[in-house]
Amino acid sequence: MGINKEGLKLIMIFLGLSLACFLLSYWKDIFGVIGFVLFIITLLLVNFFRDPNRKVAENEQLIYSPADGEVIEIKQVNEDKFLKSDAIVVKIFMTPLDVHIQRAPIKGLISYQEYKQGKFLPANLDKASTDNEQNLIGISGKVNVLVKQIAGLLARRIVWWAHLQQGVSQGERIGMIKFGSQVDIYVPLNVEIKVKMHEKVKAGLTVIGEIK
Repeated sequence: MGINKEGLKLIMIFLGLSLACFLLSYWKDIFGVIGFVLFIITLLLVNFFRDPNRKVAENEQLIYSPADGEVIEIKQVNEDKFLKSDAIVVKIFMTPLDVHIQRAPIKGLISYQEYKQGKFLPANLDKASTDNEQNLIGISGKVNVLVKQIAGLLARRIVWWAHLQQGVSQGERIGMIKFGSQVDIYVPLNVEIKVKMHEKVKAGLTVIGEIK
């Protein structure tokens, strides 16, 4: 179990502050209390920025979940950004306790990317998918798949490591959303959805759909 580099600096700052407060507690007891609180925050940050290694069973017929979390919606929509056709969207809600690394659901080429500034509504609201700050990553492979990273009430920073014309392998890390949010995945209609409402999914491990 590793720690993603996005969180290392923040973790070290809080760890250093907590140790400093523990040392100062010999002078005043209140610093011991502050140090304890800061240490708990440090542990929470370690948990949030954890980045487990996952062995992905690559299969061109399968589409894996791009995120850890809970499936909160599955429906047919018109996707006019990348697929430019009717599609099925699977929305995945992440709590602060979930792993927040996003992974490529298929093997392919990053052929579309768009960042959009917006609001910070709670990520599980319907309007969050359209109104919130978000980043779209389109991958061209055996089929075209769109991954949408959506900021939430607590999530104030979207990070993406996959760039245009970059090839990605199935399950490769492509980004991260900090502190709770949502990830939507849009797939063509010829994909048979394999997950159900409220099912818990894991990035690179849970099969979202199978190409027919």
